[in-house]
Amino acid sequence: MTTTETAAPEAATTRWAAILAVGFAQLVVAGGMSSLAVALPLIRTEFGVSEAATAWVLLAYALPVGAVAIAAGRLADRADLRAVAVFAMAALAVGSVAAALAPTFALLLAARAVAGLLGGLLFGMTGRIIVVSAAPSRRGRAMSVIALLMTVGGMGMVGAGGFVVAAFDWRGLFWVFAVLAAGAVAAVAAAVPGNGTGLPRPDRVLLGDTATSGGAIVAFLLAFEYVDSAPWIAVGAFAVSGALGTAWVRRPSSAPTVALLRSPRLGGALVSLTLLSAVTGLLNFSLPFLLTDVQGVRPELVSTVMLTFIGGVAVMTPLAGWLADRFGPGRVSAAGALLVVAGVVPLLSVGAETGLVDLGVRIGLLGSAFGIFNTPMNTHLLASAPAEQSGTAGAFMATTRTIGTSLGPVVAALAWGLGATAVDGYRLSAWTIAAVLVLGAAVQATTRPWRNTTPE
Repeated sequence: MTTTETAAPEAATTRWAAILAVGFAQLVVAGGMSSLAVALPLIRTEFGVSEAATAWVLLAYALPVGAVAIAAGRLADRADLRAVAVFAMAALAVGSVAAALAPTFALLLAARAVAGLLGGLLFGMTGRIIVVSAAPSRRGRAMSVIALLMTVGGMGMVGAGGFVVAAFDWRGLFWVFAVLAAGAVAAVAAAVPGNGTGLPRPDRVLLGDTATSGGAIVAFLLAFEYVDSAPWIAVGAFAVSGALGTAWVRRPSSAPTVALLRSPRLGGALVSLTLLSAVTGLLNFSLPFLLTDVQGVRPELVSTVMLTFIGGVAVMTPLAGWLADRFGPGRVSAAGALLVVAGVVPLLSVGAETGLVDLGVRIGLLGSAFGIFNTPMNTHLLASAPAEQSGTAGAFMATTRTIGTSLGPVVAALAWGLGATAVDGYRLSAWTIAAVLVLGAAVQATTRPWRNTTPE
């Protein structure tokens, strides 16, 4: 896209209205993924498709969000943030209306893909919006506000999704998202700073960068979907991802981004975030299967027990933001990484005899530790990049987190399959995830994040 070379300056004061608006908009984008799971059985019945096919209702949205993140981050370093944020949320609203009116399954998937591709622009731009809206001394707290809105709001949207579907069918859920996206349009238009240049125009350079970097990310994420069911497809997808990633790195337009990634501090922090995000292997695979297959717990109780992790994150996130501003995000994120490693230890010995209350407490402690790590790490990543590349850094932050959360369940499932019994499978998977977390904390330590964070 053809854009102005004048980037918005870093903020001297904090625009809390902009932070709240972006947090709400991110909640709407993320909610379009998480809350729709309850509607999949009804979509399957109405269109007469298989259970496997309904998974594409989620993938058709999630994959484009990942594909556009890096290009959106680079765009955020030069573009009118307000104009692009308004465009992204308006596109999400239109896509939600189209999904609600879709007469066929194919058109439903197309509407979801468009909503993910254009609405996902906001994810890649959030880092830059934080930099230009929050003073450096308040950036940790600003990040914690957005994280808290997404965490607590995400919990509420998952629960509310079931009530909406029960009252208005699955199409009603898309109408609700259209209304929420329209509200986000108004919020970002009123609060997010802009430079008056309006929407940029597409050009061949950005389209080429999006095709190569976005294609590499999509192929990489898609490979995880087939690791168990179709390993050869997974291998092929990984190969395609590697080829596209290599093509992107060799493009002249990628040189500034590649140079940024080669910074030991930023590159190490991104690797650490990827590995520590693999804690989802325990939360999304190992523990739910242990509760269901070994302890025979009903699904609603499984969900209740697992929510203690989110509760722990929500409680500690505001404190983590304050600590990051007070003591430095690098120091706090390093301490948080160690706490995550310590927090997983009580879950290594869980078995058939572990009570639900006991297990909920252990999961909640891990959530509290992750809450201490997450916001300071995100703030540290933004602080590790030059101000003019904060959008790019924020985009890679979102992308690596997505890769980590996709990697964790796959690693846990592979380790589980090596166990002779279900309990053995759980413990093998838990120890494997713990080893990944230890490696993530070690990588974080090698960058010495406790030093004063100055972009290299």
